[in-house]
Amino acid sequence: MRIRQADMGDFAGIMNLYHEASDVMAGTPYDCCWRRDGHPTSGFVRGLIANGGALVAERDGALLAAVGTDHDLGHDYRGVDWLADVPNELVCVIHLLVVRVGERGQGLSRAILRACLARAAQRGMRTARLDATANNAPAIALYRSEGFSVVGSGDLDVNPDGRSLVPFVVMERLLDG
Repeated sequence: MRIRQADMGDFAGIMNLYHEASDVMAGTPYDCCWRRDGHPTSGFVRGLIANGGALVAERDGALLAAVGTDHDLGHDYRGVDWLADVPNELVCVIHLLVVRVGERGQGLSRAILRACLARAAQRGMRTARLDATANNAPAIALYRSEGFSVVGSGDLDVNPDGRSLVPFVVMERLLDG
């Protein structure tokens, strides 16, 4: 397996990973509220790739996992009591970690998350932040095991299936760097 920066040639494969995950998780206890016609949007994913903020894991040319990063804390993060008081340009915000459904349980989430965190530290980021839907116990357990702490909670306005708000937790980890 190889983890590398994504390029626009990976776009369709990355979107397929999100669509596959959204189809499988919809309506389950771990539903993260991704939908083919909603979130994540193709524009958001294209932006992450274009800005050099997307990583993919691949084996024999097949995409197995993806994750995106930027510095955009967005409106959902207002009012959070962060562990680190640093400017946005020193914050790595992690978005949309996904693993191909048939490849789950093999450590790919952990591997691509660690690569993401190492890259952020190498680039001088001081902290990493992310959110997860409150029902996504496997993701939250992964993030906790990698040193993230819950620093807040709230409701995301992602509007899946007509629901207006979805409970989420906000997590942060200080980086060595």
